[in-house]
Amino acid sequence: MTGTTSYAGLEKRFVAFLIDGIVFIIISFLIVGISLLELFKNPDNELAMYLVLMLMIWWVYCTVLESSSIGKRVVGIIVINLQGNKISFGKATGRYFAKSIFLLFWIVAVLVAAMAPNTFADDSTSPYLYVFFALLLIGIVVLIIGYLMAGFTPEKQALHDIMARCYVVNGRGQSSSISWKPLVGLAVAVLVSKGIFSQVPKTSSSSSTTSQETGSVTSEKTSTPTPTPTPTPTSGSTLDNLFGELIPPPPSVYSLTNGVRELEFASGLTQHQAILSMNGDSGIMLVRLPNGQGGIQKILQKMTLRQSSKGLVIVGENPIDLDTQKASETYVTDNFFIALSPSEPNKITFRNISVHSDNSKVESPVQDNFLGYPVIGIKMESSSQNTEVRIKEVNKDSPAAKADLRVGDIIRSVNGTTVSNVFDVKSQIISSLLFSTISFEINRDGKNISIEVSPECCVTQEQLNQEQSASPASPASP
Repeated sequence: MTGTTSYAGLEKRFVAFLIDGIVFIIISFLIVGISLLELFKNPDNELAMYLVLMLMIWWVYCTVLESSSIGKRVVGIIVINLQGNKISFGKATGRYFAKSIFLLFWIVAVLVAAMAPNTFADDSTSPYLYVFFALLLIGIVVLIIGYLMAGFTPEKQALHDIMARCYVVNGRGQSSSISWKPLVGLAVAVLVSKGIFSQVPKTSSSSSTTSQETGSVTSEKTSTPTPTPTPTPTSGSTLDNLFGELIPPPPSVYSLTNGVRELEFASGLTQHQAILSMNGDSGIMLVRLPNGQGGIQKILQKMTLRQSSKGLVIVGENPIDLDTQKASETYVTDNFFIALSPSEPNKITFRNISVHSDNSKVESPVQDNFLGYPVIGIKMESSSQNTEVRIKEVNKDSPAAKADLRVGDIIRSVNGTTVSNVFDVKSQIISSLLFSTISFEINRDGKNISIEVSPECCVTQEQLNQEQSASPASPASP
């Protein structure tokens, strides 16, 4: 191997790696403008774009300098092919991508995390979390083992050297100067990448923190950035522009939307997960979305079913931030177009519509999963004359148990409506709304007591059908 003395040892290669790492950090700062650690605090699409850009920038760095990066020139080592010559651009490209396999695992890990906004919540048990860390760990293992192989192979080849069929050797009389042309190319690539990265929506600087969630139905998602521009609640005039005149719908359509649904939709790059509880023309919806700081923001909205010239719509209003218990000044109220599914006549489909402060309209499809109807966890029985309803069983840790409803209590009225049989009580419970309370007037040992119960989700339609087909006197369990 002309012009060389021996294979480069692991020590020199490590020093060269550190020097190139410093160059990497400088380039990172020039592109991002913040510390790389800030991006890793909240893995999302922004971080994924950063990793892709750095993958390409580092490719330019390692290939235009051909056989010697800045770090290698400083310590006096070069990369050669099997014939002892400097490697070509093509071979340098192959060697680089072999060396960067670990970054591919990291990019996939970040994309997995970005699929679900709650992945990094403190109480998250999301499977995405385990996939994220597994891919991250695999990338680290590949990186470490790939480089350590240089200390144990006869020709001191790392994994990427073996894959690209190259050697790293000590150079004899190698100049430490670098041609200006590759540096100009690298500078241009950095400037282009900075321009691209500046267009990626940045995470919100919201200061809200995660609070206890109202209700029991949740599903964690990986954190993603809050969309720009900054949203504002939708005004009445904007709704008129979106839907036309809104009027109350006929009661015959209530059955299409009654009950509890889990909705998933995106606004910009931000994934939202919501629980929508409707009865008649009114309802409540709890939305979970990332707050931009690795936590979860929870918004509670009043929802109203209306009819327009474009069809049925559910309109959101008065979004309340549950962290502050105040009206949110930034959250865009959610509105949904509703249509009957052409393939399933009794199934409806949703489409989310929101309007931002610059009057831009964001429309996105909605994944809809019907969960059932509210329950409180009791079994009841009617008297033989159907004049009173007695609680027969209270499920442990149920909303009824937490509210102190007891076995033997006689239910007189629910939400101000007098009840005389199990069906009356059950109808009141399943027509209630999640994230609200049901008012019970009961008689306990001759004393009249008022109790408020917050229902949870859910009894399914199949269970209700089974109860309906059973004997009217049989216990029910809403």
